[in-house]
Amino acid sequence: MANPPHGGVLKDLVARDEPIRASLKAEAKALPDLVLTERQLCDLELIMTGGFSPLESFMNEADYKSVVDTLRLADGALFAMPITLDVTREDIESNSIAPGVRIVLRDPRDDEALAIITVDDVYQPDRVKEAVQVFGADDPAHPAVAYLRNKVKDYYVGGNIQAIQLPSHFDYVALRCRFWLISSSTSTHCCISRHSR
Repeated sequence: MANPPHGGVLKDLVARDEPIRASLKAEAKALPDLVLTERQLCDLELIMTGGFSPLESFMNEADYKSVVDTLRLADGALFAMPITLDVTREDIESNSIAPGVRIVLRDPRDDEALAIITVDDVYQPDRVKEAVQVFGADDPAHPAVAYLRNKVKDYYVGGNIQAIQLPSHFDYVALRCRFWLISSSTSTHCCISRHSR
């Protein structure tokens, strides 16, 4: 018997949002957008497929602070690392990012609309505290701390995700399909669509 997902329920957003996929895709054409970084792309895919269950979002400020301070989400669920969507001040201003705004998240490789985030909040993290609490020290020799200090943007956006489609992958297709067949009710469709491209 397989182990239950963390939090008790697999948060497969692709399966959950399949019935409204066409309407989300149509809505995305009229919304402001953010082109993700490669790291954000990986995080989004893990959120959408349930790899970060019980998350259904990039962390809002309450969850972020709770994870940094206690290694738990605000609801008490164990979670060891912040999963955040970092943006610049220019991103915030150009897209009018504020609570309630809906923004399309796009694949940096092909500009495809992958998901829509409904913004809960925009906040400025304490990156020194994050480094110390999550990685054990604010030591630039640590690769994750170096990334946090040099690559992560100044603001975080929290908000729930609605899935339009997963990113396209052309490497390790058989292994990816095997995982989806085990973990997701939409996996067969995903595999077929990827093999037919």
